[in-house]
Amino acid sequence: MHLGQCLVMSQSLELRQRLEIELTQSLSLMQQQKLELKLYVTRENELTRLYRKALGRRMVRLYDKHGMKFEYALVRVKDVPADLRADGNWAFSHCLFNGFEALLFGSRYAMARGSWLLFVIYDMYLDAPKHYIEYAAVHERGEQVTLGDHNLASKLEFAIAKKKNDLVKYMAWIEKNCPAKLADIFSYQTHLALPASDEFQELLELLSSSEETTMVRQMIEEFEWPFRLLQKLAFYKKRNEEVIEIITQALRDAEILASQRGAPLKELVGLIRNVIAMQLRFIAERKLESYINFPHINALWRELRIQVDREFSKMLSARKEINPNYFQEIIEANIVDSLHRNGVLSFSFPEALRSI
Repeated sequence: MHLGQCLVMSQSLELRQRLEIELTQSLSLMQQQKLELKLYVTRENELTRLYRKALGRRMVRLYDKHGMKFEYALVRVKDVPADLRADGNWAFSHCLFNGFEALLFGSRYAMARGSWLLFVIYDMYLDAPKHYIEYAAVHERGEQVTLGDHNLASKLEFAIAKKKNDLVKYMAWIEKNCPAKLADIFSYQTHLALPASDEFQELLELLSSSEETTMVRQMIEEFEWPFRLLQKLAFYKKRNEEVIEIITQALRDAEILASQRGAPLKELVGLIRNVIAMQLRFIAERKLESYINFPHINALWRELRIQVDREFSKMLSARKEINPNYFQEIIEANIVDSLHRNGVLSFSFPEALRSI
C-alpha cells in the first residue's frame, strides 16, 4: 500500500472517530435538555403547591422596609425538596415565566415579566433571631430584582444587615450555622455594582417601581465590607483555592489515564477511580470541607469531569478499531460507551466527595 493511501485511510478513520464522538455528545445534550425541561416543569408544580399551602396556613408575610415591598412564604423544612435546602440553604425563589416570551425576547425579559415565588424555611435554624428570616427574604427579593443574580442578591442582604448595625453578628452566625454560605461569599465580594446598561435598567423597571429599583441599586452599589470581615473572607478564599488545586490535580491525572490505550479496560477504570479517590481524601485530611464554595467548585468539577469522559470516549473509539477483543473487554469492565458516573466518578462534586 502506498504512503498516500495510508494517510488517506488514517485521516478517514480519524474523521469517523471524531464524528462518532460528536454524535454521541450531541445525543447526550439533547437528552439532557429534555430532562432539564421535565425537571423544571416538575419543580414549578412543586413550588406552586408549596406556596398555596403557605397561603392556606396564613404563613405568607409582607416585607415593607428600606424602600422594598414584597411578600414571601414561610415554609417548613419537611415540606421542602432536599436539593433546595442543601448546604444549609434556608431560602429560595422560583420565577414563573412565559416560555414563549423567553423564546422571543430572552429569558431575562421573561423573568422580569414573570411572577416570583419567594420562600424562607422558618424552622431550619430554630436558634436564629427572627429578623434573620427577613435577611433571607431580602436575599430572595434581590434575586428577583436583579433577575436571578445570586451575587448581587447577597450584597443586598448584607447591606440591610449593615444598615441595622448587625452585619458582624450576622456573619458570625452564618459561619457557625451554614459555613457553605460564607465560603460562597468570598468569590463575589468585589462584585459591587449592577450592570449599567439601559437594557438592564429597562428590565428592572418591568418588575418593580422606579423608586424601589433606585433604592436597591443604591444599597448594592454603596455596600462595602468591613476590614475584619474582608480578612475572614480572604482566609476562606485561600482554603478554597487548596480545594481547587486538589480536584484539578485529581481530574487531570484521571484524564491522562483515560487516554491510555494499552492497559486492560477493567484495570484502567479501577486506576482512574483510585487516582481521584486518593486526591479527594486530602480534602478530608486537611479539614477543608467547611470552606468549599460548592456552586463554584461543582461547576469546575463538572467541566473537568466532562474532559475525562471525552478522553475516555476517544480512547474507546481507537480500541474498537484495533482490538479484536474489544467487546469482551467492555463486558469485563462493566461499561458501555463511557465511564461510570457514580461515586468518585459522579458529575456532582458533593456526591463524589461523600463517596470517600
